[in-house]
Amino acid sequence: MADLIRTRCKQGTLIITDNQIKIELGQLRQQTLARSALTGVDSSMGVPSVFGLGGGTNLVFHGQGAERLHADLVKPNVAREIVNLLGK
Repeated sequence: MADLIRTRCKQGTLIITDNQIKIELGQLRQQTLARSALTGVDSSMGVPSVFGLGGGTNLVFHGQGAERLHADLVKPNVAREIVNLLGK
C-alpha cells in the first residue's frame, strides 16, 4: 500500500493511501479513516500567506456517522491536491 500523499500538518503527518486516510500523531498513536467510509472533505484557510511563507489550510475529512479527521495547517497547494484527489 503505497502513499499517494504524505505531508506535515499541525497534528503530525497526514498520509493518504489507496485504502485509508491516516494522521500519525507520534510514534505509537494514529487516527485512521477508511477511504471507503469517506463522505466528504471540507477545506478552509487556517493561516494566510505572510511574507511569502505560504500559509496553511485546515482540512476536515468526514466519514460515515460522526467520524471526522482534522488535519490543520496543511500547505495550501497540497491541500488543493488532496481535495482534487478525493473529489467528494
